[in-house]
Amino acid sequence: MILNELTPQALDAARKTIGDGPVVMVNLLWFHERPHYPQGFAGPKANSREAYYQGYAGAIRAVAADLGIEMELVYAGDRLSGLLAGPDEDWDDIAIVRYRSLDDLRRIVETKAYQETAQPHRLAAIANWRFFATKSK
Repeated sequence: MILNELTPQALDAARKTIGDGPVVMVNLLWFHERPHYPQGFAGPKANSREAYYQGYAGAIRAVAADLGIEMELVYAGDRLSGLLAGPDEDWDDIAIVRYRSLDDLRRIVETKAYQETAQPHRLAAIANWRFFATKSK
């Protein structure tokens, strides 16, 4: 199943489950062979990894900073081997990001700045995405 859009309904459901406090977001990323930018987009990146790590990650960090929100990249790396994975689970990269709360993430993604500067890079770069919210026990 191809998924690439974070909906308000998904954020609402996650918020009910997670509650307050720190949350760690796990991203399973499958990149387009080359980025798919909309016609006329200013600042396209040369390849999908640059679109994600420079374009998207750079823009989302800038939006977070403007809002006074702390976020931390915990890990980003290539998926090297799927030891227990099916044929449709051949992800390219995994990224793990910590936020003070799910509400902080929501504040970021609901801004006009995110929608104009970060989201186009993510959509251009990512062919398929899984996004999990986790919390320490």
